[in-house]
Amino acid sequence: MSGTSPSLSPLARLVPRDLFVVERAGVEPVGAADRRGRAGSLFTLWFSSNVQFATLTSGILGTAVFGLGFAQAIAAIALGSLIGSAAIGVLSGYGPRFGVAQLVQSRGPFGYYGNVLPAFLVFFKACAWFSVESVLGAFTIQTLAGIGFAPAFAITVVAQILLALIGYQLIHRFQRAMAVLLAVVFLAVSWYGLTDGNLAAGFDAHKAGALGTSGAFIVTTAVQAARTMSFSSYASDYSRYLPRHTSGRAVFAAAGGGALLASVWIGGLGAAIGTQTMVGTPADLVDKVLPAGLGTVALIALWLSNTATACIDCYSGAMAALLLDIPMRRWQSVLGVGAIGTVAGWIAGRGDYYDNFESFLFLLGYWVGPWLGVMIVYLTVIARGRTAPELFYDKTRRVRPGLIAWIAGVAVSIPFMSQSMFTGPVAHAIPGLGDITAAIGFLGGALACWTLFRWSPDSVGPRAAADVAAERN
Repeated sequence: MSGTSPSLSPLARLVPRDLFVVERAGVEPVGAADRRGRAGSLFTLWFSSNVQFATLTSGILGTAVFGLGFAQAIAAIALGSLIGSAAIGVLSGYGPRFGVAQLVQSRGPFGYYGNVLPAFLVFFKACAWFSVESVLGAFTIQTLAGIGFAPAFAITVVAQILLALIGYQLIHRFQRAMAVLLAVVFLAVSWYGLTDGNLAAGFDAHKAGALGTSGAFIVTTAVQAARTMSFSSYASDYSRYLPRHTSGRAVFAAAGGGALLASVWIGGLGAAIGTQTMVGTPADLVDKVLPAGLGTVALIALWLSNTATACIDCYSGAMAALLLDIPMRRWQSVLGVGAIGTVAGWIAGRGDYYDNFESFLFLLGYWVGPWLGVMIVYLTVIARGRTAPELFYDKTRRVRPGLIAWIAGVAVSIPFMSQSMFTGPVAHAIPGLGDITAAIGFLGGALACWTLFRWSPDSVGPRAAADVAAERN
């Protein structure tokens, strides 16, 4: 009929024409005309991102290394996952409101130039995670294809970088498909992991050592919280294209719920496996836990999941790099993160994955905790309804009280640090505390932020017009 649009073919409906078009947007605000999508997309993204080998590993640590019984480990994993997932949910809600990436919002409390340090740390964290995930992906390909480390590593990093290079829309679509695949595969994996595990296992004092029951519980909680919470610095990167009117509660429930479900499920599965055996690489999952056929399917799913998670680190690390005011486009920044992570992964790929995994997770929490405390207090209490996106690009707001609050949060947490490289005086005197550094840093940063901004209330900025209009309606 004249004047009507031709109907789309099934393939065209399944694969949109612009799906593989490289995203051009960088750290500038997303315009209203480009806002689309629903909060539900965040559930599949954060679910898929947390169904990964690192989540399984963090659960295994609770029973196989720290000596908790299965029920104790599940409680610690659930608590740690709840803390980290709540952080993802809260910060995701500000993506639709401001239409900018998470580290752009960090300029609010830190200032335009004061935010350079957090941005660099997020960039470094993203490169580090990319390298860890590249090594895990290479180990998985080696097991599946029986090839050497070099070609397996190359296949993995190229896939990870390509997803991040194309950008936001493809990442969301890929994660949506992965959510279905991973749920099906890991239901089957869970059957073997749970039935073979010693679910009645109690606390193992020999494994826990000086930690004791309380210390082992706190450390397991901290590991799980640090792993999940590390995603919070990326949260708004994947919600900023949602329409401004998207319900904040829906965003919180979708983003936080997806991360929580996956973290408790896969972390709990790891705890069950850890009651019987130690799984150090993806290959061990096949050799020690799963039958050959299911093991192969699980490894394929794990590789795809690992690739999806690594592309998130690469994508958000590139966004953080753009905030360092280095003159480059988003795609160039993606290649930079990928290159650094690739080199680091190649060097680390010859070592033992478990040797540094625990320390790496804690080190992430040491600075992310105080940053998170500053961000949540600033966004939810100090600047509630009084911050417009334009303020994040104002270079006259050079350094703001949030930077001092963050440094204070890190400083007060130092005595509680408990690592092989450094043990603070409080942690040394009371080993049963475990490692509560991230919690102390969060509380210290939050309290310092509230106090400092109370002294300089005029520095927050004018009420955002959109928030005023929303209140009137």
